Order: sequence, then structure tokens, then C-alpha cells
Amino acid sequence: MHNNRLPYLIHAIAENGDEQAFDELFRIYYPALLSYTYSILKDRQDAEEICLDVLFKLWQNRKVLSTIKNLSHYLYIAVKHAAISYMRTKGYQAMQKKIGLEEAGESFVYELGNHELRMINKETLERINAAINTLPSRCRLIFRLIKEDGLKYAEVAQLLEISVKTVENQMTIAMKKLTAVIMETMKDQNKNIS
Repeated sequence: MHNNRLPYLIHAIAENGDEQAFDELFRIYYPALLSYTYSILKDRQDAEEICLDVLFKLWQNRKVLSTIKNLSHYLYIAVKHAAISYMRTKGYQAMQKKIGLEEAGESFVYELGNHELRMINKETLERINAAINTLPSRCRLIFRLIKEDGLKYAEVAQLLEISVKTVENQMTIAMKKLTAVIMETMKDQNKNIS
């Protein structure tokens, strides 16, 4: 997972203006930010423009990067506000208060840390990813924001304009489904051994 590398990247960008570190940070965040922004705008080109703009501004203001407590949360909030502002200026007629999440994170690949990877083989990981992709879109997005981007339940609730309880319920649904898949996989593996 990218989280353990983040402090190094932030320092390299903020203190040294390291373009390679920024490029790596960009590659970490851009796909998820694009997916989220697209879920708001329903227009890929506009979503790409907004994400690039937000990340470009981050580069321009890199000196203050180390003062941001939670970069994931900051970036999601930034693209959300940029998208809503863009919708207002472009006069999107059907601008809803509640943001549609149907297309968000349409395909999701969960990455595991080294210690987790040693315990899980490739086939199991593929099954887990398949299970994640069968989750309802909102549930999948919430799972992604918490597990991949490291946001807290309250931050996800604020971002998606839902209650913390809803976030908890969606995570419970996701974890039950994943646990069932992992248990099933372990049973299959045990049959193959015996």
C-alpha cells in the first residue's frame, strides 16, 4: 500500500520540490480522484480537467504540503468542491445535493501490504478483488476510501454527505462479504491439500 511511502513523498515534494516524488504521488491519487470526480460530474473530460487542476495547484503550493494532516481527505474535499463549483459555473441543470455514486470506483483493485501478501496467494487476492467489485457501488466506494485511501469513517461521511452510521453499515456489509469469500477460499485450499 502507498500509505507508508507517503511521508517520504510529501517531505521530498515540500522541502526539495522533487518532481519524481510528485509524479509518484500523482500516480497514487489520480485514478481514485478521477473515479470520484466522474461520479459527481458524469463527464470524463471535465473530471480529468478538475483532477489535473487540483493536483497542479497542489504542486504550486507544495511548500505547505507538510502542514496538511490527511492528504487523502484534503484531495477528495478539494476535487469535490472544485466539481461542485464547476457545475455551478457551467450551469449543470440537474445539480443534486446528494452526489450520485453509481459509477464511482467502477473497477477496484485492492492492494495489500507485504505482511498481508505473505499470507494470501494470488488466487485468493483475485477472489477478494472480484468480491469487492460485486459490492454495490456506494459500498465499494466507501470501502475504497477507508481501506485504500486511509480516510476515517467521519471523513468519508462528510465527503459523501451521509451519516457515520451509514458508513459503518456499508463497511460491515463489505467486510462480511469479504470474510465469506476468504473463508470459502480457505475451505477450497484445505480440500486441495488433503
